[in-house]
Amino acid sequence: MDSREDDDIPFDSDEDEAIIRELRIEIIRLEAQLDQLIAADRERAEEIGLLQARLTHLEIEVARLRERYRKSSRLWGWIAGFYGVSIGMWVNWLIRLWW
Repeated sequence: MDSREDDDIPFDSDEDEAIIRELRIEIIRLEAQLDQLIAADRERAEEIGLLQARLTHLEIEVARLRERYRKSSRLWGWIAGFYGVSIGMWVNWLIRLWW
């Protein structure tokens, strides 16, 4: 006799069918839940992709603005330098004129 066989346990088909029905309902519920999780994961992956694209776009914009600011700052520095030299030359001319 096989040791896996249990002759002592009575077989009640009505009770087993009810358990099988409950288990099938549970399986269907879990499969539906799994489908929802997979769909949510797909949506989240799409959102992540969109956010990464947006972040890349914003980083490019920030780099462009920094470059523009740097060029503008350099230009204003040259302008301020020329104004300083011009004012210095004008003051020098006034001093020579009065002395």
